[in-house]
Amino acid sequence: MAQMDGDNLVLPEDIMTNILTRLPVKSLIRFQCVCKRWKNLFKTPSFIAEHLHHSSRQNPSLLFEDFGKSDPFCMCLLNREMQVLEVSNDPFIDFMGLWVCTFDSCNGLLCVGVASFSRSLSLLLWNPATRKLSRVPTSVSYFEDEEFFVGFGFSPSVDDYKIVKIHVPGNTGRVNQVEVYSLTTGSWKEVEFGNLNGVAMTSNGFSYNGAIFWIGSKLGVEEDEDDIDLIVSFDIAMEVFILIPLPSSPFSVTNTPYPRYLAVYDNKLALLSHTLSEDFKSSLIHLWVMEEGTCASRERWIWTKKYTSCPYLGCLLVPVTIWKDEIVCNVSTLSGPLDNIEDDQQKIVFFNLTTNEFKTFHIRKSVMGYGIFNYVESLVSVGNIHTE
Repeated sequence: MAQMDGDNLVLPEDIMTNILTRLPVKSLIRFQCVCKRWKNLFKTPSFIAEHLHHSSRQNPSLLFEDFGKSDPFCMCLLNREMQVLEVSNDPFIDFMGLWVCTFDSCNGLLCVGVASFSRSLSLLLWNPATRKLSRVPTSVSYFEDEEFFVGFGFSPSVDDYKIVKIHVPGNTGRVNQVEVYSLTTGSWKEVEFGNLNGVAMTSNGFSYNGAIFWIGSKLGVEEDEDDIDLIVSFDIAMEVFILIPLPSSPFSVTNTPYPRYLAVYDNKLALLSHTLSEDFKSSLIHLWVMEEGTCASRERWIWTKKYTSCPYLGCLLVPVTIWKDEIVCNVSTLSGPLDNIEDDQQKIVFFNLTTNEFKTFHIRKSVMGYGIFNYVESLVSVGNIHTE
């Protein structure tokens, strides 16, 4: 119950804190000037976690990394009300960025790769809401012709964010070293990757539920042996890898040269894929869900096909994520060069998993398309997360 302090109405502290956890980050940054107690409150792990919880429920958003702009890095945000908002870039990224790539988004933090004019690649952790950025230290090893796949995620069991760097140097396609960066310790270390021998990676990481997942394949040793598609899972807390096969029979529809993407559907890991019709005039998108259990064949991981869309005419849909029970798709032309795409094709497409309907949405003109990430604004620090 509210109390009177002289002529002022004073709310109990727990009610005031509850109200503050529901405010946008921009407001909380302004309110740091109100009093020292609030400034300290906004830095406590309990307040940051509670604010993240409400923010995730109230305003899940999509971040769009624009590949068609002349600037090396340009992002916009689509909020729950379907409003497109510009994301202010960090001056350091503008200064360094000859080439910029977002690897993943987790709890309001972005893991960003920036290639400088010397061609060396730096990893950054960036919180666009607080406008704080941290440059990740150089990893333990560096290869002259370095190629690697990155994963970034959070484990609540150890309360730590980690970056996983899987090295695939040269043209071998095979994993030969794995390094892990801990935000808590601020340092890199090598980890064992024995069961990744002979594995080639085909995607950067996707984080969910205390683990990071990549799509890859187990390369056949003999000439007559087929490659086996699989999911590579990394337990962030235990720092161990698990290989989860994608059975060839139910995934025969995904044997295309086009990429597949991981997402979350119904609180389960999901795989998105797409196929073209035989006449190459329409495309379909598919959703598979992974469940842990034991089936009759004694397989621990069970894949179930949940949806196949109706045909989408004239364009190739590339499903990249799931947002608000809709599959979000980039759009590519089915014929002719990309430069000839008409303005009315500069769009993204949503496939509603409840109504089975397509709808188009224009973000802004981008000839090459967008990198699309689920995003929620937060107060999570880009430095040591235990700092009070």
